Amino acid sequence: MDLGLILGTWDGNPADAEAMLATVQEAERSDYDIVWVPEAYGADAVTLMAWLASKTERIKVGSAILQIPARQPTTTAMTAATLESLFPGRIVLGLGISGPQVTEGWYGVAWDAPIERTREYLDIVDLALRREPVAYAGRTITVPRTDAYRPIKLIMKHHGRVPVYLAAIGPKNVELAGERADGWLPSLVLPETHHLARQHLEKGAARAGRDVADIKVACSTAAVVTDDMVVGRRVYRPYLALLIGGMGTATKNFYNDLVSGYGYADEAAEISRLYRTGRKHDAEALVPDALIDGLTLIGDETRIRARIAAFASAGIDTLSIAPSGRSIDEKLAVVRTVGALARAERNNT
Repeated sequence: MDLGLILGTWDGNPADAEAMLATVQEAERSDYDIVWVPEAYGADAVTLMAWLASKTERIKVGSAILQIPARQPTTTAMTAATLESLFPGRIVLGLGISGPQVTEGWYGVAWDAPIERTREYLDIVDLALRREPVAYAGRTITVPRTDAYRPIKLIMKHHGRVPVYLAAIGPKNVELAGERADGWLPSLVLPETHHLARQHLEKGAARAGRDVADIKVACSTAAVVTDDMVVGRRVYRPYLALLIGGMGTATKNFYNDLVSGYGYADEAAEISRLYRTGRKHDAEALVPDALIDGLTLIGDETRIRARIAAFASAGIDTLSIAPSGRSIDEKLAVVRTVGALARAERNNT
C-alpha cells in the first residue's frame, strides 16, 4: 500500500500556503507517492496543483476532486493535458459530481441525472485526451451543440496518459468507477466493512469485462499521533459532523447515508438535525467515538500501525493522510512518523 497526503482547502493566507508546501515537500522526502489537492468553493485545485508540482520533483499530484459541474469536460481535458505536459507522469485526474448544494447553490447547474452526467463527462474527457474529434450526443451533454459546427480535436500533443480516478459513494456511482475509471476515490472508509462497498466496484468492472485488480483504490483519513484518544478524536469531530450534518441538503446527504449504513443511522439523523438548527457543537459531541476510531489513524504509534495494516488488508492501494498538529513542525513530524510506520508494516508483511 502506498502512502499519500491529502491537503485541506486553502483559505488564501500566504503563510498557510507556505506551510502546505513544506508539508508536501516533507511527504516527498518521506517517500509518499502522491499529494491530493481538494476543491470546494474556495481555492481551485488546478492552480495549486501546478504550483506544488513546480516546487517538487517526484511526488505525484492529484485532484481530489475537480468538480464535474464546474467545468466543461473539454476544459478538464485541456487542463489535464497541460499539466501532464508540464509534469510528465506525475498528474492524476480525480473527478467527482459533487453534491446538490454545491452543484446548484454554487455553480448554478441543475442537479439532474448525476450518474448519467458523470458517465457522459468521462466519455468526453476520454475522447478529448485521446485527441479524437469530440463528437458526442448524450442526454445531458452534446458536443458540438448542433450540426452547424464541426467536431474539434485537442491540438495539444500531451505526453503520456493521465489516470482518471472517480470519487464515488453511492452504489451506482461506485459501479461506474468499476466500469470506466482507472481508480476509485471512496469517502469515509471503514476498513472492516469496505468489502461491502467494493462489491459494487467489482460489479461494475465485471460488467465492462475489466479486472478489478487494475482499478486502484485511494482513500484519505486523518492522522493524529497522540497518547490521548480523547484529544485526538477532538481534532476530527468538527469535520465529521460537517460531513454528516452540513453537507448536501436536508433530504440528500451522501455522507449521512454512508454513516447510516455503518450502523449509525440514529446518530446521523440527530447530528443532521442539530447541525441544521445551528447547534454545531452539540452535533459534534454526538459523533460516535467508535466511528472516529474506525475511520482514522488516531492514537499512539502502536495503534496507528495497526490501523495502517487494517486499511492495507481491506484492499486500499493508496492511503492518504491529513496530518494534524498544533504547529507546522508537529504536522511534519506526523508525516514522518506515519511514513516510518507504513514502511515498517510493509517490511513486516
